[in-house]
Amino acid sequence: MTDQPPSQPAGWYYAQGDPPGTQRYWDGTQWLGGPQPVAPNTPPTYDSPASSGTRPRYAENGPRFIAFLIDAGLMIAAYVVVFVMVGIAGAIADALGTLLAIVGFLGVVAFSIYNFLYLQGTTGQTIGKKMQNIKLISATTDQPLGVGMTFVRSLLVAIFAIPCYLDHWWILVDENNQRLSDKVLGNRVVAA
Repeated sequence: MTDQPPSQPAGWYYAQGDPPGTQRYWDGTQWLGGPQPVAPNTPPTYDSPASSGTRPRYAENGPRFIAFLIDAGLMIAAYVVVFVMVGIAGAIADALGTLLAIVGFLGVVAFSIYNFLYLQGTTGQTIGKKMQNIKLISATTDQPLGVGMTFVRSLLVAIFAIPCYLDHWWILVDENNQRLSDKVLGNRVVAA
């Protein structure tokens, strides 16, 4: 937990390091008491002096698209490396090529799970989102979703992508640049 800056007025705030969905009282100079659950339908406040108690702004489409390209590029690069290694190993021996293909494919899947589920679930940022300074958060707690909800979001993205990539195009017509899946689940991609 970090201390508030001296200019932060007294009030109830989320303190960094406390459990999500809690607040504690800042008397203007120090924290008093322990973290308390936030009452339902109470808009959260923030411990960042730059936010001044306002919600983080939605991320623009440009950084979101660049983050997508970075993450997709990393996956494509991993597949290319595996493909080249399998080709070389396959020229030496078929069994070695098959083994390398299996290990390489499992490595790419593990990297994908790490980037899209673990990193994004625990920090709100994939590698691409981190490079673009944006993150995925819950609209109710303004905290990262967690690995489980990030997995549910990924499934919903896939389902909504079936009809002409509807989920991916939705952000172009939405006033908050949200995917359809994020609207349904109550998520936000915001400037970090």
